[in-house]
Amino acid sequence: MMDLQGKLLIAMPHLEDYFQHTVIFICEHNDQGSMGLVINQPTDLSIAELYSKLNFMMKNDRTFDDAMVVAGGPMHTERGFIVHKKTANDFQHSYKITDDLFLTTSADVVDTFGALQAPEKYLVALGCSSWSPGQLVKEIADNAWLVVPLDETILFDTPYEERYLVANRLLGINSHNFATAQVGHS
Repeated sequence: MMDLQGKLLIAMPHLEDYFQHTVIFICEHNDQGSMGLVINQPTDLSIAELYSKLNFMMKNDRTFDDAMVVAGGPMHTERGFIVHKKTANDFQHSYKITDDLFLTTSADVVDTFGALQAPEKYLVALGCSSWSPGQLVKEIADNAWLVVPLDETILFDTPYEERYLVANRLLGINSHNFATAQVGHS
């Protein structure tokens, strides 16, 4: 079986559905199917606002950067999925993706946001992307996705609007290599 867990998927330019120009981090890939998070489609909800809403707008002394919650995919859009670096403390519902990265779906990780106990790096998504057994491998064979090893700077540090192009650069593909509707028309 193809080892996709912990890898990035890059949508091919011809995809025109929900996944157009997306980069997906694959959190799980096994005999039961695949699950991942779109990492380059920010919502209009910041992590600070999410924390505040979950804690009933209580005043606190937490410090947040300007990170946004991303739209992780079209499935389970009412659920939160947090990919984060390994922490000293465990969370209720965590799944090991790689030796250093975990997926947590319980609110106890959100309770650490903005505090010293928070994971060093994390990405918060609402919703996920999922595939039935064999479906993702077939889509890759059908030329819908490129697969690249994870670069954590893309996952956590690269501005959302640049993640697609930066992920493509991992393969040596630059934006000027993409064909546009204008090519060949003089």
